[in-house]
Amino acid sequence: MLRSVVSIFFCSLLLWAGESGEAIFEKRCASCHVRYIPQLKLNANYAHNNRDLNLSAPTLTELSFLLKARIGDRKGDRESQLLDIEDFIERYLADPKPENAVLDPVIQRLFASHPVLKLSEEEGEALASFIYDFGEKMMVVHGVKRYGLKEAFRRAKETGKIILIEGYLPFCRWCIKMDREVMVEPEVKAMLNKYFVFTKVNLITQKLPLGIKRLGTPSFYFIASNGKEVIDTVEGFGNK
Repeated sequence: MLRSVVSIFFCSLLLWAGESGEAIFEKRCASCHVRYIPQLKLNANYAHNNRDLNLSAPTLTELSFLLKARIGDRKGDRESQLLDIEDFIERYLADPKPENAVLDPVIQRLFASHPVLKLSEEEGEALASFIYDFGEKMMVVHGVKRYGLKEAFRRAKETGKIILIEGYLPFCRWCIKMDREVMVEPEVKAMLNKYFVFTKVNLITQKLPLGIKRLGTPSFYFIASNGKEVIDTVEGFGNK
């Protein structure tokens, strides 16, 4: 009897929760929006008027970063900005004129007009949340292998590799550019994964180890494998 009650409860909970944002994306958006393409490849494609890739729409990764950069307060908390993004998506899909889009006009002109799309409030919330988080997830999947700070120090001692800390701010444009254009490049990934143990430190919520004085963002701090010596510090964006 108890097992039946528990089963009914969880089935009801799943029905109440509705579809995930990813499921909604796959059903309503994936036919036009590719999930991920490296940013430098996209830049070249747009410079060639979309002739390289012949995309039907911007990638999901692009939309994720654009929405976080341009809608709501990117320096605020996730939930308040997400509400603004949900509202924007709802308004745009109801009236998808090019001038209402989040893309730069020079890129928007490369795509056909978006069809009107109606979503329920629950679908809109789920889809917005999925899009919001997607870009960062792709940087983890396609970028240099990352470790937590404590794990990085432990692995460095085991492997003899140098610890490389990237200091960043979530809303720093050049930090995001570094992740999207440099840390996903095959040569960069191969080199850093081979010789370094890489970790990221949010300079708002975390302190740098060893009393290191923070620089501007993005910034990079090289620490010897014994975890006790700072080898070098570098500030600013750089290409591969």
